Amino acid sequence: MPTMPENERSYTSVSKYCACIEFHLDEHRRRGFHSSQLIEYTLDPNPDAEDDKHAPPEKLALAFSTADVVILGWCLGLLADRLRENELAIVRVQPKRYRGIDEHTPFVTDVKITPIEKNS
Repeated sequence: MPTMPENERSYTSVSKYCACIEFHLDEHRRRGFHSSQLIEYTLDPNPDAEDDKHAPPEKLALAFSTADVVILGWCLGLLADRLRENELAIVRVQPKRYRGIDEHTPFVTDVKITPIEKNS
């Protein structure tokens, strides 16, 4: 079984206030939001998992003032806990080959960022 490199874990947290939450969409693309822009978050079952047993079972949705972010994966409650404590620094999409290495840690398969459209 492969081991997961430290820099490919689904998240990084710190034990102090995080001014920014950064999303690593792939190895070349990052997007960050100041944590003060976070309006709310919800952790729900992924509705797509009802029809597809291979789909990630959880959906963590974050509403920032300038964009909505949807994270799909497994064990996302820990990310919500870190978010609540303002300790979530980085969320990474992981290579699928690492799925199942540690069933008790978050595994992120997808991050979708949708900008909020400004009224003209």
